This record gives sequence, structure tokens and C-alpha cells, in this order.
Amino acid sequence: MANTIYRNFMSVADAQAARSALLQAGFPPASVHLTPHKAPAGDTTVSTVENIMNSLTPDSADNTDEPRPKPVALLAVDVLDDEQREQADSIMEGHNAIDA
Repeated sequence: MANTIYRNFMSVADAQAARSALLQAGFPPASVHLTPHKAPAGDTTVSTVENIMNSLTPDSADNTDEPRPKPVALLAVDVLDDEQREQADSIMEGHNAIDA
């Protein structure tokens, strides 16, 4: 039974490079899914919540006006066993993946 692991990326180029590396390592194309994140349509509620969360998230020496960077792509990989999971994790980490 396949399990799926998910990792976010801060750049689409890193996510695409990780996808290519997974395919070169022998993962079937149908088991590797790259999905760019879509920015939600701005509205006052979303903006207000983001501003509150950004002000509560500490950054360098109280520069709380700076919003946190957001991931731009999600890579999902179907793995069959622990060996594949470790291999996929290693490949994605080598391309700057962050936990989803």
C-alpha cells in the first residue's frame, strides 16, 4: 500500500529540480506530483488575520512589519516502503524542501 509524503518549497525552481531528481532516481511519473500554491484572493478578513499573525511571529530584532515568506510549491510523492520514503526525503531535502 502506497503512502504519500508532502514537502513544501520556497521556490518553484527547487520543486521542479526535486521532481526531476526523483524521476531520475526511478520514481514513476504518476507518483510524483508538483502543485504550485495559488495566492488566495485578497479580502479584508484574510489581510487582517495575516497582519495579526505576522505581528505575533518574531523576526530579526523586532522587525515585525516584515511578513513571513510563504512556500510557493508543494511536491507530493507516493512511496511503497520505508526505503523509498528515505530516498525521497533525502532527494527533496537536497533541493531545499521544508515540511508541509
